[in-house]
Amino acid sequence: MGLPVPELPDELSAYAPFITRLQTGEALSDNAHVLVEHALSAWLRPGFEEFVCVSRLHFEPFAYQLSAAKRVLTRLRGRAILADEVGLGKTIEACLVLSELFLRRLIARTLILVPPGLVEQWCEELAAKFALPVLALGSEAWERSLHPWQAPIIVASLATARRAPWQATIGAIDWDLVIADEAHRLKNPKSASATLVKSLRTRRLLLLTATPVENRLDDLFSLVNLVRPGLLGTPKDFRKSYGAAATSGATAKLEPLQKRMADVMVRHRRSEVALMLPRRLAETLRVPPAAEEAELYALLSARVRESGRAASSAQLFGLRNLQRMAGSSPRAALASLQRAGWHDLADRARGIASSKAAILVQLLERYRTSGEKVVVFTAFRETLALLAEVAREAAVPAAIYHGSLTRHEKIETMNAFRDAAPLLLTTEAAGEGRNLQFCHVMINFDLPWNPMQIEQRLGRIHRIGQDHDVVLTNLVGTGTLEERILRVLESKINLFELVVGELDMILGRIDDDFDFEAFVFASHVASRDDAEFDERVATLGDDLARARQEYVESRGMTDRLVAGASG
Repeated sequence: MGLPVPELPDELSAYAPFITRLQTGEALSDNAHVLVEHALSAWLRPGFEEFVCVSRLHFEPFAYQLSAAKRVLTRLRGRAILADEVGLGKTIEACLVLSELFLRRLIARTLILVPPGLVEQWCEELAAKFALPVLALGSEAWERSLHPWQAPIIVASLATARRAPWQATIGAIDWDLVIADEAHRLKNPKSASATLVKSLRTRRLLLLTATPVENRLDDLFSLVNLVRPGLLGTPKDFRKSYGAAATSGATAKLEPLQKRMADVMVRHRRSEVALMLPRRLAETLRVPPAAEEAELYALLSARVRESGRAASSAQLFGLRNLQRMAGSSPRAALASLQRAGWHDLADRARGIASSKAAILVQLLERYRTSGEKVVVFTAFRETLALLAEVAREAAVPAAIYHGSLTRHEKIETMNAFRDAAPLLLTTEAAGEGRNLQFCHVMINFDLPWNPMQIEQRLGRIHRIGQDHDVVLTNLVGTGTLEERILRVLESKINLFELVVGELDMILGRIDDDFDFEAFVFASHVASRDDAEFDERVATLGDDLARARQEYVESRGMTDRLVAGASG
């Protein structure tokens, strides 16, 4: 009598009868032998106790991330909600699952749905860290491809995927794995995004969100029902059992719900995994401008406000950039003033020195003495040229980085900064996929109006892998829009104390499509004077404070409901 056949994975279950016959001594046809050899070769691969993909990774994942991926692959059978607190790497965990299944040839077609602003980031992560082939829906590479729908891994924004003709094609494909990032956006089961995800034909589904519970337990039901339909019963049953209409996490049957969550969710907290990023030590230096610099800024701001009230959409965009340039340096605004035909203001700007540049020299001297590497960000090429001159005059060797460099030049510039130059002067281009953990000092020479861009700059050095406290200095001219914006962000949400990723969670609670920069400029143009502008920004600050409190409450509610769901 042969040995019993151990339980085969679902993908190999069809081979079980052949293996049983082989073990009991029955003869098999040549074709059956080929089938059995194929089954055994797959069967004898290392189980999910050992990750095949680790040797191919271009980074070292944390133990808890591997544990989460293992749990998804085994106990949760590829359908799960990854709900780690922000900053712990839900993307990494999902990509580990994807990579493992892909390398074992257990999946051939994967769809990843993300918010529009994260498409490029996901593609970079998959290619750079996991060495996986990936194609973004509707990208230039997509248009050049002869058979784009045959790509093994497709990344698409939810907004694009639910539009014709994409939605029909996506809905007709049998996917092996679907991953949806920022899945709290799917909590409304009647929304277009949730309807799309529910309609997809896929055996495996991963939803990624740090806050599966927003305001009501119904949010949790909606997400769980996407991943495991019926696990929590009908909506009526769920409300009756768990009080889903309540706005608090309190429920008389919390323990049974927690147990059910363990069958569908993985959540780690920073306190559990003892993962602590180094501290952010942030300071804001408010720099008083010289008299002629202050006068130029006031005149330019008044003219922008006046011109903006009768401007077209295209003109408003140019005026907004001009106002931001004025907050950076007179040099940055000069060329735009000339193009706008404001020659009187252009004449004033010509030759005016930047007060912030003088402060920068003092900071660079301080860090040169201590031997620290420093990265200085500016949004504008004209200011970048000014900073390069300042560095030369101060005899500080600097690497210069901007978006017009070729790929090879960008690599050389980064290598020069890492190996020799104590200073990197850069535009926002260095905020795109460039990791600078070997540096832990950053100076914002000017500040974006969008706080997410501030976070992206800081994220280049304050991220997993950084082993020093990060020192950040913001240079802000007194009396500028930037000073007023920063005052609100610091006082209302403690911007520089947030963990990476929390800012996005807060802004999303104001409005999914909230445009911070557009709001600031519209408020500036609509205000009669700076006092009224301050009132409008203060109202936004109150909204931000409420949004942060809601985020903290939803995080706590999630912790109570999914206790025991760590990997």
